[in-house]
Amino acid sequence: MATATSTSYHGSSFRNNSTSNSTSNSTSGTGDYRGWVRGPVTRGTMDIIWPCVSTLGLLLFSMLHLNVPASGDGVMTGFWRKLRWFLLGSLCPELPMLFAFAQLASARRSRKDMKALAVADWTITHGFYADSGGFVLDIPGAHPFPITAKQLFYLVSHQYVDAPRIEKVEIDDKSKADVVAKCLTFFQSGRFIINIVARAASGLHITPLELMSSAILFCSSITLCLWWHKPLNLKTPTILKAKCNISTLLVQAGDAAKDPFRDTPLDFIEPDIYWCSKWNHGGMMQRLLLPKRWWQVRRPLERIPNDRDFKPCSFQENLMLGVAVSVFGGIHLCGWSLSFPTKAEVHIWQVNCIIMGGSLTVYGLSEMMGFWRTRYTEASMDLFGGYKKRTPWCFVFLVLGTAYFVSRLCLIVESVVSLPQMPATAFQEVQWLQFLPKLM
Repeated sequence: MATATSTSYHGSSFRNNSTSNSTSNSTSGTGDYRGWVRGPVTRGTMDIIWPCVSTLGLLLFSMLHLNVPASGDGVMTGFWRKLRWFLLGSLCPELPMLFAFAQLASARRSRKDMKALAVADWTITHGFYADSGGFVLDIPGAHPFPITAKQLFYLVSHQYVDAPRIEKVEIDDKSKADVVAKCLTFFQSGRFIINIVARAASGLHITPLELMSSAILFCSSITLCLWWHKPLNLKTPTILKAKCNISTLLVQAGDAAKDPFRDTPLDFIEPDIYWCSKWNHGGMMQRLLLPKRWWQVRRPLERIPNDRDFKPCSFQENLMLGVAVSVFGGIHLCGWSLSFPTKAEVHIWQVNCIIMGGSLTVYGLSEMMGFWRTRYTEASMDLFGGYKKRTPWCFVFLVLGTAYFVSRLCLIVESVVSLPQMPATAFQEVQWLQFLPKLM
């Protein structure tokens, strides 16, 4: 027995002497040893809220690839601009996705155009860089202003400027984009989505907040993919020196440049390509009685706006956007049979899902038909005679948009209001071992 007592970590002798040696164990720091311990099978309300909020915040922050700021923009101007786009990505995530589709289509056209001029090393990143305001034209007779990728192609093809000799690695060096951070963001988002799918497969309750977050994550992930090659947080543009003055350039352009410009003196090359700018030019802002400081900006533009109008080059590009928006609406419809505290809340969710899905369907199908009829020569805001910019026809679009926005707000509010009362299975964790194949 003396030998058994001295052997303190083997067999039953350890268990027999554990009580008598508890004081010495705690003093020596060995503590209490345990075997394999299963994790908790339940979760709290904050365990539901926090993954939704943190994952959404991380993805929305990583998603935003805004254009080069104006030289006079301060820190607060940049902060409020990012905050506005952050909120837009939260409330209407398909709008940043729409603008990202438009910018990617333009960047692809830029790569094709510049390669036709024997600029072989021109990439999609260069196209994004140009449409972000990365090139500023310094031309005698006009204040320096940013130019788009298509305007740059015109200037180079007419030999008004030399083709920019900036390598992709230089643009990447100026960019603050981090591939590792983007990959980690995708990993976190994918982990969240997989957990939602596993809960559905296990028959566990999925909260409306989780379903809503999944829809936003889907749209934002698509947007991040579309902006993958776009430089992030650029601060200073590349200056291009013109070989002539602005008067010579406009005279040689002929009748195309005879009208006064609205955004920059090169509007005749690519006119009216931004949403808010088109509404302002059509008188929409004034008719809606918005404060003047909201829509009035200096001319020529000091920075390129982020809201480029969508102009697909083919049916395939248009279909890709349509499928992405349809999936976004379909995710909400997956919550048709979700449990709510009252029947009224069930009906509120279902009715607003129908309104939101119906608004997206009507708008999406009409856009696809309009693009097909014009053989993809017009942008979204110019379809059907530019009805969105003209009263009273613009109210068709505004009513549709208002119905969509109100239904989105109702769904968001309902997903938060339903948190205090949820079924018991909403607090159960997924048992991942059940998905492993059964061993015979």
